[in-house]
Amino acid sequence: MTRLLFGATLLLVGALAFTAGSQRDRAALPSPVVYPPQRIALRMDHALPAHARLRCERCHEGATDSTRANESLIPREASCAPCHDAQLDREQRSAETCGTCHVGSDGTDVRPSSFPPARLHFSHQQHAREGVRCLDCHRAIPNRQVATAMDLPTMESCWRCHGTAGLGGDEASGECSVCHLGEPDGRIRTRFGEAEMLPPRWLHGMDHDRDFLVRHRWVAADQGELCAECHTESECLACHDGRVRPSSIHPADFLTNHGPMARRDENRCTSCHTTQRFCTECHSRLGLSPMAAPAARSGVAFHPPAFVDAHGVEARRSMTTCTSCHAERDCVVCHGARGIGAGLSPHPAGYAGRCRDDYRRNPRACVTCHGDAIDTRCR
Repeated sequence: MTRLLFGATLLLVGALAFTAGSQRDRAALPSPVVYPPQRIALRMDHALPAHARLRCERCHEGATDSTRANESLIPREASCAPCHDAQLDREQRSAETCGTCHVGSDGTDVRPSSFPPARLHFSHQQHAREGVRCLDCHRAIPNRQVATAMDLPTMESCWRCHGTAGLGGDEASGECSVCHLGEPDGRIRTRFGEAEMLPPRWLHGMDHDRDFLVRHRWVAADQGELCAECHTESECLACHDGRVRPSSIHPADFLTNHGPMARRDENRCTSCHTTQRFCTECHSRLGLSPMAAPAARSGVAFHPPAFVDAHGVEARRSMTTCTSCHAERDCVVCHGARGIGAGLSPHPAGYAGRCRDDYRRNPRACVTCHGDAIDTRCR
């Protein structure tokens, strides 16, 4: 039984373990989604000198001819017979002799072994023909007793060939579908019952952790084709057009209100969004920035040519809409007493007779345009 787990779930490079869950401490371990939990009711010491001298194929018969992941390559009793004939003698069998290899032979735990097939495509035969040795992928086996799922190859180990130049100078295919199971529409299957197969962090930073909410736009921009192996464009739209987006992150009318909310709580916004990349890029593209293209900068995309004459009415009708883009200082530039448009008074005719009352109710609104000097005139 020299490589107990070797064939159980298709050990070679095809392991391609997309780390189950997004915990970084599990990124280097075989995926329990790709390799379902096993039960090994056998005893086997691969490090035993008598076993260490044997070739893997001596016990794992047919391994180098196997072309599918669901083929069991666990050694059969006949493979063990040449060396363990005494223990296999049916007339001399006992709990003690059977217990040499079989857990539960004494009646304490008689559940059989279970080796569910790996959830991937894999051909030992093809890898053997390419010159890949068993220990190239199962490196720790010679020092193991019973090999477990922890000794199966990870996706990162497979990527050494499938992500770079392969054997003989030829490039091993890096297509996901070469190893991973697919859906009818051609995408990679990621759901297996309650388990979900997720990518590891080392693969272009694609670990779907909490930080991925911030990172995913840049990953998608650089690796869009790779994202499309699992996701459809409709999934992106469902979130970005608000149908799926959690209201706990942004309310439904957030596009209208995000300006004042960002000014009120900038630290919260910048915990996910960067001013230089996220905000500036979007505002520039939409014409809401001096950096925008001349055509967009004209304002036609947002305000009609005659809007300057009507903006006062619109502001009184829905100030929230205006403040989604503009700050108070934008109004002061034209309407302030010392601004470049000083003469464009926002006050109606005859306002001077009642301005003192307004000042007493809310002096800040007056000081915004008229400065601190007004305080001595209106007290």
